[in-house]
Amino acid sequence: MNQMPLQITNFFLAMQAGPSGLDKLRDIFAPDAVYSEPFSGQSTPHKGRDAIIAAFDASRTDAFNDAVIQLGAVEVNGEVITVTWTCISQAIPGGQGSGMNVFVMRDGLIASLTTTLDMGQEL
Repeated sequence: MNQMPLQITNFFLAMQAGPSGLDKLRDIFAPDAVYSEPFSGQSTPHKGRDAIIAAFDASRTDAFNDAVIQLGAVEVNGEVITVTWTCISQAIPGGQGSGMNVFVMRDGLIASLTTTLDMGQEL
């Protein structure tokens, strides 16, 4: 069975919720979680729930409040969940971008998240 955990569904809903989604995101990350992402240009991962939420907050603009995230393939392999996605938003050059999130769950929370972009996509 390849069913996406509720916490991952809630992650994508929170990402589309605009500024109010930050509190929802906080609730689904482990206190010591790690987030690696290509958006900020930071070469090291964000470590800890507060740093992760700060990274999400810093990457938000009012233009991103229109974001719609369309999920693609979901692969569940124990505690590792891989989800492909396409994000449609005026904030993205060309109006959309796509990529993949690899989540590692621990005790019902996101312990690790690695986001990558499809080659040729710039967000």
